[in-house]
Amino acid sequence: MRLVVTSDTHFKFPVDFVPDGDVFIHCGDLMYTGYINEWQDRLDSLAALPHKTKLFIPGNHDLHIEVYPGPALQELRKVGVTVIGVPGNDRYTSYKLDNGMSVLGLPWVTGLPRWAWNRDEEWIDEYLAHMWRHKIVCSHAPPAGILDGKSYGIKAYRRYLKMYQPEYWFFGHVHEDYGQAAVDGCLLYNVAAQNESYTGLVNKPVVVDI
Repeated sequence: MRLVVTSDTHFKFPVDFVPDGDVFIHCGDLMYTGYINEWQDRLDSLAALPHKTKLFIPGNHDLHIEVYPGPALQELRKVGVTVIGVPGNDRYTSYKLDNGMSVLGLPWVTGLPRWAWNRDEEWIDEYLAHMWRHKIVCSHAPPAGILDGKSYGIKAYRRYLKMYQPEYWFFGHVHEDYGQAAVDGCLLYNVAAQNESYTGLVNKPVVVDI
């Protein structure tokens, strides 16, 4: 099974930006301002992708989804996208792939009170206490200390990583730290597509065969 994973596209993106694969995963920041005037363009980008399975974990710029979750989730489903990790959408905290591997979705960020999905470390720790081990984790923000720029990662995620040791962890949020690392038996990928100034898709989606 081939996973194709990106995040932080922020603007409408062309179909040829995304390689072929079985599963497309977007780890958040589909939007830029987060307002509704951007929404249809982003739906169009997702709708055009041919992947059999399309998963989306919102990021802090995706305000529209946090403010209007009902309509937003319905519209995403209509274009073949399953959103995982959104509170109240309890059937979709995680998603089981056709090969049996489960994907946990985590949209949370810290220290950004005017943005979407902002929570403090204590809240995230409590949330993760009700989760179990998943072989794949897709979060918007990084675990602390791993490809997280100037310490923009989340400590609660790092504790989850050490305790449960998933096989793969994909995230974005920190545009300047695109790359790969191996920690605690897990392969971690920062898949942020945009450059730091939001002027171009400089980093290609990551392709992983599992």
